[in-house]
Amino acid sequence: MDSTLLTVCVVVVTLTFVVLVVQAVLTLQQLRHTAKAVEYLALNADGKLTALDPVIGAVKSVSGAVSSGWFKIAQSVYGLFSRD
Repeated sequence: MDSTLLTVCVVVVTLTFVVLVVQAVLTLQQLRHTAKAVEYLALNADGKLTALDPVIGAVKSVSGAVSSGWFKIAQSVYGLFSRD
């Protein structure tokens, strides 16, 4: 009876170990695939990001206008007319 219980425990532990190893291998394969996809996207994004330079310049210009005095003056004038 004791040897049967011990055999069952050894089989269960062995099967659990095999399942965990298979899961680890599948996870590592998925990580490798994801890393390759990220590398591909990074290589292709360089040219596309350079094409966005005019947009970034326009955003900087708008940002400068917002932080300048003109925006503050417009906000003050709006505040005068919008008070209840």
